[in-house]
Amino acid sequence: MPLVNMQDMLTHAYDNAYAVGSFNILSLDFLEGVLRAAERVRAPVILGLSEPHFDHYDIAALLPAVESAAKRAEVPVAIHFDHGSSIEPVQRAIALGCNGVMIDASHAPLEENLKTTRQVVEMAHACGVPVEAELGYVPEADEGGADLLSFTTVDQARGFIKHTGADFLAVSIGTVHGHLKGKPRLDYQRLRHINDALGIPLVIHGGSGLSDDQYHRLITGGVAKINYHTALSERAAKTIRSHGKSVQDYAGLMEGVREAIATEAEQCMRNWGSAGRAAEVISRCRGWSTAVQLTQFNVEMAAVDDMQMVLARGRRLLGAIPGVREVSTGHTTADGARHRFFWQVTLNHVDAAEAYLRHPNYRDFSHRLLAGISSDKQALLYQSLGSLPSEGATSAEAANWG
Repeated sequence: MPLVNMQDMLTHAYDNAYAVGSFNILSLDFLEGVLRAAERVRAPVILGLSEPHFDHYDIAALLPAVESAAKRAEVPVAIHFDHGSSIEPVQRAIALGCNGVMIDASHAPLEENLKTTRQVVEMAHACGVPVEAELGYVPEADEGGADLLSFTTVDQARGFIKHTGADFLAVSIGTVHGHLKGKPRLDYQRLRHINDALGIPLVIHGGSGLSDDQYHRLITGGVAKINYHTALSERAAKTIRSHGKSVQDYAGLMEGVREAIATEAEQCMRNWGSAGRAAEVISRCRGWSTAVQLTQFNVEMAAVDDMQMVLARGRRLLGAIPGVREVSTGHTTADGARHRFFWQVTLNHVDAAEAYLRHPNYRDFSHRLLAGISSDKQALLYQSLGSLPSEGATSAEAANWG
């Protein structure tokens, strides 16, 4: 059960005063390096895919590799969509396999941040996915660093979480994305007050370049997730440059990069207290797996070709519902089969089923489009037996759907 519920993972970290590292993945070298570190020190880990990095890769191409590696990992893993700009890319990330998401409207006026975050929370929660939001502004170091910081206030944080229902809050208390010139001055008192007011896992962005003591004080102040990218990326670049001009081929240039990334990530995991926690986290977390709705039916039309327009319309309708990962259709080639046609809808998680059934697109498909032409319909919901929730958690069994 290596792919686990991110809410459970961070709640465990928060309750036990340690932090899980969220490392942004830029390539297979980053993916393999981070997982190598986590397995070496037996730490839970979050694999991040950040929207601002999409100029460097296609998330639809990279995420299947991330999900496959997460499922094969020997430690608990969550897959997180970082710095989503609006509800559309967040919904797409969920459909592609992320089981934790961040909506970052911190640059917008407060009212707009509240509205956007609330919309994302409602959509993501209907899919069973927890949401990280940001209040206050954590700038890029090359923007001017501390001069542009907008600190999170206690009163705003309290009202923000109450209004939006976000599960985790990224706070601005003095860090910046990238390396800040000079020594960062962090407002630990502000952090403690926010933690006391909210009582939920807090997140620090701009985690590179801090001292061990600063990390420790952040964690004791309620931080359960630390985003870490700049130092990891710089470590990889330094390794590539170390080969010099004598190495001409790509494979030679990339030699040692995975281990350099693993070494950097491993040090973070040890410093933040997540090392050695893997077995304990797995025993406390619900597993994360997809669910499948299989609908079998017959139609009055005799020709398969006559169904093509109906099938295409149905794929568009169902594919647009939040939480739907894939829609496939087909017909049997077996003589004498009870049902000639089927729809198979893969949901990101069994918790997405209820909202899926209530969605107007599902009603248009099932109760209007399909009902007008089908007979002898049977619909079943299946959850993978390979990733059932851990003992003590609620398990969803296969159920009949009308």
